[in-house]
Order: sequence, then C-alpha cells, then structure tokens
Amino acid sequence: MKTQKTVSTARIVEDVPSPALHLHKNLVRVSATKTPSGYRVPRYVSLKYGASNGRTGPSREHPVAWRYKRRGLPMIVVAETEMWRKVQDVNGDESWMSRRLLDGKRMVLARSEIILRAKPRSDSKLRVIAAKGALLKLDGCDDQGWCLVRERDGTRSGYALQSLLWGAAPL
Repeated sequence: MKTQKTVSTARIVEDVPSPALHLHKNLVRVSATKTPSGYRVPRYVSLKYGASNGRTGPSREHPVAWRYKRRGLPMIVVAETEMWRKVQDVNGDESWMSRRLLDGKRMVLARSEIILRAKPRSDSKLRVIAAKGALLKLDGCDDQGWCLVRERDGTRSGYALQSLLWGAAPL
C-alpha cells in the first residue's frame, strides 16, 4: 500500500519585522576555512529564482517546509553541507535549500517606506522613496549607519539608514 505525501505549506512574507526584533542573535560563527563552501557562516545571500523551496532537511527527500516566490529575497546562511545551505529568512524561520538556489548578491528588504537620500545625512536631498518590502541592491554601509542601496534595475540609488533595511546589519 502506497502512502500519499502531504502537500507542503506555502508561505508568503507579508510583513517585515521591525528593527527592534533581533532574529540573528543566537547564530554560531564559523570561519571560512572550516566550511565546505569556503565562506564564513553566518553570511547573507539572496534567492536566485522567483520560486524556491526550503526543505526540512538537506536533501530532496525531505518535505518542502516553505515555498518562497520572490527572487532576490535576502536570507542568512546559518549552516551548510557541501550541497545544501540551512538558511534563516526575514521572519526567523529556517529551512534547507540547495546551494544552486542561492546567490551571493547582497540584497536588502525595506522594513518600512524609506527615503533614499543623495548623501548619507538625514538633511540631504531626497532621491527616491522606496516602498515597504522593496528589495534593493546593497552596495555597502558606513560606520555611521548609512547604506548605499540601488533599485534592482540599477537606475536609481541613494543612502538609507541601516536600521531600516533587513539584511544590512553586520552578522
């Protein structure tokens, strides 16, 4: 008698946690020399495709725990094997993803509607307003808490406060 597999739960991230919620405070740090990929853990990555499955364990035999439908969504790699990465999403949920589904491009998620400014100062000229939940490319952040970000198509860029961007905080 064959048993039927249960259908996996699909999940869509609807809200972005506030900066007061520290989701990555209990991460274990591993140097790049001690990981299969040669990159340190934890680290940020982003989803390479518009549809990606996060599984309950590191193989295709494990059931799908989460289905992500947003290319570029930032994730945190918290553990890895040669072919699989255990990732944590914006809500703190963890799942295993094939390494081919992940990209090393740094993307961030706007926690709220944010103003991108011409210079890294709060009194600087407004360049662009990014909607809550917008995905932006991260170019880098300075020591004063300002990050240079650009729209996904690369046309417009500006500075935003690091605390307003999920995926920009140091790990």
